[in-house]
Order: sequence, then C-alpha cells, then structure tokens
Amino acid sequence: MTPREKMHYKIAELAKLSGLPRRTIHFYLAQKLLHPPARTGKTMAYYDEAHLRKLRFIREVKGRGVPLLAVRRMIADREKENPEAFGTKLDSAFARGITAPPRSREPRKSKGKKTREIILEAGSRLFREKGYRNTRVSDVTRDLDIGKGTFYFYFSDKKELFLECAPRIFRELFSRGLAEIREEKDPLKRLILRAETVLPVLPEFAVIIDLAREALLDPDPKVQNLGRDIILSIRRPLESDFAKGVQQGLFQHADQRIVGTLLIGIFESLSYLQAVNPEISPEEIKKTFFGLLVRGLSIPEKRKS
Repeated sequence: MTPREKMHYKIAELAKLSGLPRRTIHFYLAQKLLHPPARTGKTMAYYDEAHLRKLRFIREVKGRGVPLLAVRRMIADREKENPEAFGTKLDSAFARGITAPPRSREPRKSKGKKTREIILEAGSRLFREKGYRNTRVSDVTRDLDIGKGTFYFYFSDKKELFLECAPRIFRELFSRGLAEIREEKDPLKRLILRAETVLPVLPEFAVIIDLAREALLDPDPKVQNLGRDIILSIRRPLESDFAKGVQQGLFQHADQRIVGTLLIGIFESLSYLQAVNPEISPEEIKKTFFGLLVRGLSIPEKRKS
C-alpha cells in the first residue's frame, strides 16, 4: 500500500480505525461535526486523514462530558485558525480521478432536513404535553411511526432533542405581540402588553416554566443551563421594562430580578386559577391583574395622576 493510498479510507476501514460504528459516523456527518467525504458514486465515498483524526478527537472530548454542540464549535475554531488542523483532506480531484463527478445529492439533503424538522415538531409537542421527564424517545418514534435508528441518525439522545426543542417552544409562545411591544416606549404599558401576550396562553406558559424547572433539577449541567436560560429569557425583558420605569421615576426602587421573578410566579399562578375556577372570566383576571400591577409598581404620587 502506497503512502497516497493510506490517506483515504472506505467507511468500514474508518469505523474500524476510529472505534466508532458506521451509524455514529453518519450521525456526526449529519450534525456537521465532520466535513463531507469524497463521493465517487451514489453509494461509494472515501474518507480522509482529517475524518479519522476528528473522530478520535470527538471520542476523546465526549468522554470528558463535553456536549456535541460544544465539540462542533471546538472543531470549527481549530479549522478556522488552521484549515489542516486535523490533517489533509481529499480534494475534488481525488474523486474525479476514480470516477465521474457524483450527481447532486440535494434531494436527499432536502429529505433529511424534512425528517429532522418533523422530529423537532413532534418533540416540541410531546415535551409540552408530557413534560421532559415523562417524554421518551420511544414516544417520539411511536408518534411518527419511525424506527429508533432514524431518530438516532439525527439526535444522539433525548437531551439533545430537548436542547433544540426548548428554544423553539419558547419562540412559538412569545412571538405574538412582539412588534407592538417594541414600538411602545412607556415601561408600564410595555409590561401590560407583555401580560396581555401571556394571559391568552397561560397553560402553555405554565408548561414552559415546568420544563425549565425539570431542567434545573436534572443532573446534566447542560440541561440545567438550558432551564436557567429559559427562565432568564422570560425574566430579562420584564427586568428591563421595570428598570426603565425606575429610571423614569414611574416605579418604586426594587431589585429588578425579584420583580421579574414575582411577575413570572403570578403568571404561573393564574394558569392554576383558570383550571380551578373556570367560571372567572379572562376579562376579570385581566382587570384585577393590571390594577394590582399598576398599584404595586407605581410610586404613590404617580398613582394619583
């Protein structure tokens, strides 16, 4: 075997040398932790020295508990500094030297993106309905009538799916009314608009808080961080509006973090009120809440004006 031949491998050789199964290698390719191989046909591809070194690197850092998202950034940063940080890559001339240029794989890529999107949609819905702890990979595959192999081709486990679904759930819930809030300059009116955005979707809001609470209690640090990020994503806009109101002399001085947390707690409690006392109308809830909000936050002199 010549030195040139040692610079490229078929998938079986790569799996043996890296100690990783083919399914895992294909998963890393789909997650863009690996660069595309040199394809010489519809079902034939060659992998290079950089593929092997990246797989060994991924295996090493994952063994230290580093999440895949962080591993991908580490690989990208290294290659940004030095394109050959992981070794020599096969160029297009290699594939042309073996066979004709491969056909476009765009239809397969499109199908892959569609499958991944369908899994994300199902995961988001099931996490909202069942919570993080009670949702299993088998629930997702059963719901979509797909094999577990298909799921694991796109996601390494339930936690990785949750890490991508949680921001999506958050955006879907809070995307309504954002344009009107951005245009409003008065801090109190902004808080009222935020409340009006949440009140119609209180059950969904409570689900997000429950998901965040479950994540905070999870032993995995990256899941804990996700729970923390969810809470902060909800709380920070409330903190910002309150702080601006204090600066403008509209609100009493108080720790904005405490105020933001109390408002989140009130929103969550109102979801329980709807379940326990469905006879109380949304308008009555809104009237009482806004009245207490204005009286509680405003400076006494401002209440009279």
